Amino acid sequence: MCGICGVFDNTAIDQERSLRVWNMAESMVHRGPDDSGFYSSRHLTMGHRRLKIIDLSPLGRQPMSNEDGTIWISFNGEIYNYRELRSQLDRAHQFRSESDTEVIIHLYEERGDEFLQQLNGMFALALWDSTRQRLLLCRDRFGEKPLYYFTNGEMLAFASELKSLLTISSVPRELDTEALSTYLALGYVPAPSTIFKHIKKLPPASLLAAEVRPSEQGLRITPPTRYWQVHYDPDHRITERECLESISELVRDAVRIRMYSDVPIGAFLSGGLDSSTVVAMMSSLTNRPVETFSIGFDEDPWNELPFAELAAKHFATRHHTFCCTPDVLELLPTLAKHYDEPFADASAIPTYCVSKMAREFVTVALSGDGGDEIFAGYDRYNRAIRREELSRFVPDTVLRQTFSLASRIYPRRRRGWGVLHRNSLEVLDYHLMDYCIYPADEQKDLLSRSCGLPITSSGPWRNLRILAESCGTSDLLSKMQYMDQMMYLPDDLLVKVDRASMAVSLETRAPFLDHRLAEFMAKVPVTLRFRGNEAKHLLKRVMAGLLPDQIIHRQKAGFGVPLRRWFRGKASEFAHDILLSQRAKERGLFSSKQIANLLETHARGPRDVSHKLWVLLFFEMWCRCWLDESVAAPEPTPMVM
Repeated sequence: MCGICGVFDNTAIDQERSLRVWNMAESMVHRGPDDSGFYSSRHLTMGHRRLKIIDLSPLGRQPMSNEDGTIWISFNGEIYNYRELRSQLDRAHQFRSESDTEVIIHLYEERGDEFLQQLNGMFALALWDSTRQRLLLCRDRFGEKPLYYFTNGEMLAFASELKSLLTISSVPRELDTEALSTYLALGYVPAPSTIFKHIKKLPPASLLAAEVRPSEQGLRITPPTRYWQVHYDPDHRITERECLESISELVRDAVRIRMYSDVPIGAFLSGGLDSSTVVAMMSSLTNRPVETFSIGFDEDPWNELPFAELAAKHFATRHHTFCCTPDVLELLPTLAKHYDEPFADASAIPTYCVSKMAREFVTVALSGDGGDEIFAGYDRYNRAIRREELSRFVPDTVLRQTFSLASRIYPRRRRGWGVLHRNSLEVLDYHLMDYCIYPADEQKDLLSRSCGLPITSSGPWRNLRILAESCGTSDLLSKMQYMDQMMYLPDDLLVKVDRASMAVSLETRAPFLDHRLAEFMAKVPVTLRFRGNEAKHLLKRVMAGLLPDQIIHRQKAGFGVPLRRWFRGKASEFAHDILLSQRAKERGLFSSKQIANLLETHARGPRDVSHKLWVLLFFEMWCRCWLDESVAAPEPTPMVM
């Protein structure tokens, strides 16, 4: 795993550009503490920070070129099928290293832009074709590895982390007001936007090309285009037996190729079905005990350590545990620094803690990420499907009108109003409410009138509906899975894991995100994916007899954090002091009165608004890290370092 960066423009190479890229690379030392490298040509300077995983020798150093130096690459990630690809390229090319990076270069020489279709892996890469004076920026299918970029028409700067771009003084720190509204609604900012108006994320499975304009100023930049996506097209001829055989083979092979490593490797183990499946497969593929790592809390029902210990004992792993307490909130400034953008998934805390613990023993850790999206494991799927089934007994219009009337009569501030309101919506909108933290009307109450920010929170819901309708089929389950695979997974879950793990120089790999498995599951009929309202029906069948029954049939817990109790206990004063501090008030974005009401509502109970408080708490910490240091005024105006 590594960090990549670079600056591409239409001016001759100069010392200023080289210094810029050096600063960019230095800001990401944590992503690659083992080595650094740079390449400069007339129009491009690329930098690289290396975390050695495959080919530990100096021959694996980057940026790397082909034999004649016409193709250069700076690559972050792992190509799991590089051995097979190399065997196809050996006769035509002379390899100088044992790295997967060199395979990409020669594959591009053979296939051009189609080389991406051949890669099974996670990656963000910059590839320079000096003959064509053309730069390619590419990202893996599910977006496991990040890539940010900034362009003003005359310059294109790119990097693995947003903070790297902020080292360039000409990159403005102007808040994107729509992105802020989206953050309040979802708790994160989906691609291609970022919290800064002029910086973008390259979306997953996308390719961006930039070329030097001959005899002209500036660059020719082609907007990002997708080279892959999951297409749901159920094949009703597939039998359950065929599904079980294919899933078993695909999952096992996905784990196998992700165990390629020249450094110590282990696994995160929560004791849930997904992570336990990964550990089960790893144990069957090695004759050594697997190193496993678990995080827990000192209170139920958030503590999953007993289940993790059950799985660890079953597979005789070398198991390591850590217990989180409210004191870990002191990590907030550290998290704000590493996440670069406001990010309100509170499970970033235990993810960082378990990554830090794992890094003491291994350099690579496999995870169960993607299992819920691929195998339909979320409780919210079940809720939406049951809501849809209600319309078979009661006409949907009658059902919605009844609940709509009840929601108008029932006091909005009382607990239970949200349930009435949700049931008054169409079934897809009912499902979308599961994602919502601050809907538009609550944002209007929350945002200070003096800040002048427009409320545009319809954006994420509009985009999610577009995703739902483009999944390839009309059934509700496929629409929900597709939305999660295209937005929630890459922009929340994978961001959480990448930033937390790379902060401590740990590489993580997710076998369930093997594109072969995703493509197969998209062909499986809904009746098999979610039989009898049972989530992960097929995966449970595959693992029956291989995992303890207590793990297969346990109630889904999720990787949560006991924020509700923390904010009613030891952390309440901490939240109050931060959110109602003079520093926060002077920023002028949010209504102090509304924040005080939220704190009081949560403390008094029984309503749980801890997630709403967490959204604001992380945003305030982010402001202190990325705005206050550089900007005196808090208003959302263009801000320059």
